Amino acid sequence: MKFIAVGSYSAEGLAGFMKNPKDDRKTVVGGMVAKAGGRLDELYLTRGSHDVVAIGEAPDFETMAAIKILIMASGAFAHMDLLEVADFNAIGAKAAQLAGSYKAPGQ
Repeated sequence: MKFIAVGSYSAEGLAGFMKNPKDDRKTVVGGMVAKAGGRLDELYLTRGSHDVVAIGEAPDFETMAAIKILIMASGAFAHMDLLEVADFNAIGAKAAQLAGSYKAPGQ
């Protein structure tokens, strides 16, 4: 599965980053994802509502959820969302197959 993970560092995580600003976080995170059977393609430090954006592939959502648990338990992140990349055309085709099968309450 292709994934996008977005997260925000905790104060503790930022303090650690400032302590060693030359630490290659892409190598560290990429090694962890590889150990879980996946691949980290990109890791960005971003400006905005999230500090970090990671893009890559993993065997399944459960693998990414386990990685999220590991990262969150370390205290480095205050928040993290996992997004699974979806195929618009495949979803549209399934929706078309289901069209007319749902009625809103009261209709």
